[in-house]
Amino acid sequence: MESQKMGKGTIISQAPIPIEEYMELLPYFNVKSYRKNEILKGYHEVEIHRRYLISGTLAMFEKQQETRICRRIYSKSCLVCDFESYANERLTDFSIMAYTDCLVCEIPKELDAAILESPPTIIKLILRLSHQVVVQNLEWTSILWLSPKARYRRLHQICPDFALIKIKDICGILNLPERTLHRLRGKS
Repeated sequence: MESQKMGKGTIISQAPIPIEEYMELLPYFNVKSYRKNEILKGYHEVEIHRRYLISGTLAMFEKQQETRICRRIYSKSCLVCDFESYANERLTDFSIMAYTDCLVCEIPKELDAAILESPPTIIKLILRLSHQVVVQNLEWTSILWLSPKARYRRLHQICPDFALIKIKDICGILNLPERTLHRLRGKS
């Protein structure tokens, strides 16, 4: 298990959940591969899947007027979903795209009830996944509470795929103008 320190001495544990623990869920999964830049969930779609990222990198983009802004990068072993759209069954301004070639396990929403009737080990796994999602979302949203310099450093720590992220997408994630990011990178 890996622990990371967040803010004023708080320690939050995060352990990626190995694919082996998903074996009992495999009958519910659709394992799919996606090519770089392929859309998994569009702005014009209601989210109907939860996804476990086996390999590759996914990104969540927000649509603002006619532009799209990267808000989140997902690395191997993450659970990926537009949770607002999924829970409320409505359209949002978010899309999910393959940032690199990816292999993904997808669980269709209509199988939620069947999964909850699963053995206790599956229920424990679902609870661990829920905890992992909460921790990861806190890590990503807490970046915006930091100074620009601290945001940039923190993104390096929480994003294993940081080296793959385009500058314009780092700007979107950190909510910083490109000139500020160039200045921060120059000081690193």
